[in-house]
Amino acid sequence: MARLFSPVPRRRTGVGPRIRKRPEAAHDMVMRGIGLDIVSGRYPAGSLLPAKEVLSRQFKVSNSTLREALQKLSSKGMIHPKTRVGTRVLGERNWNMFDADILDWHFAAGVDRAFLAHLFTLRQAFEPMAAAIMATRQNAESVRHLSELAARMTEPGQSRDVIASTDLAFHLFILENTGNPFLQSIGALIRTALLASFSMSTPDQKTESEALGPHDHAALVAAIAAGDAQAASDEMMIVIHAGWTNLGGSGLTDLSSLRLTHFTP
Repeated sequence: MARLFSPVPRRRTGVGPRIRKRPEAAHDMVMRGIGLDIVSGRYPAGSLLPAKEVLSRQFKVSNSTLREALQKLSSKGMIHPKTRVGTRVLGERNWNMFDADILDWHFAAGVDRAFLAHLFTLRQAFEPMAAAIMATRQNAESVRHLSELAARMTEPGQSRDVIASTDLAFHLFILENTGNPFLQSIGALIRTALLASFSMSTPDQKTESEALGPHDHAALVAAIAAGDAQAASDEMMIVIHAGWTNLGGSGLTDLSSLRLTHFTP
């Protein structure tokens, strides 16, 4: 897959790909190295990975460490080992694209516009509903915190790093406050879409929150505070569209006119 954007430099925002605070285990180092090679296209779909002896020498690890790394990649749907054949690389449609490691590897390899469009389409499918659900479950404390995040993004003199990290916290807070474990679990996907947007913005471009201005985030908070699920969904759609068009994109489907259905146990 051609990469239209180079790998995103981690120094450009304070909210880059997940930072591992603990020393990286040997099998995780091997998994990451092979995973990046698969995502970047060095090992294309249908090809065989080098023999285990070759990989063990390449990464300077034991056979047991390599085996553990390959087992993890297999569990992510990226490879399929077969006796007397070798370890075959599977196509992207087999990968667990909700997996945070796979998302990080895409980010590190450099995402193309099609990949980013897929992420924004997913945002459009889930985040308006998340905002609507939060509107039906909100309380004074959650609204206060969301308001503080929205206000922080528009304070004069804020650096782009602070704006980006606050914007990310704003969106993840809404997902967390749905109380829905499935929506909460897509936080890694939303996070990757936002981080890519922030890091791809050139100095003369605006971040998503800067492009929106104070009104739209405030309008979203107001809709949630009022318990207006449809308005919250509509306002979130505006936020997502602004982020995409700020990157020069087009073509997202407007879902804001769809009637929301609330399912209760």
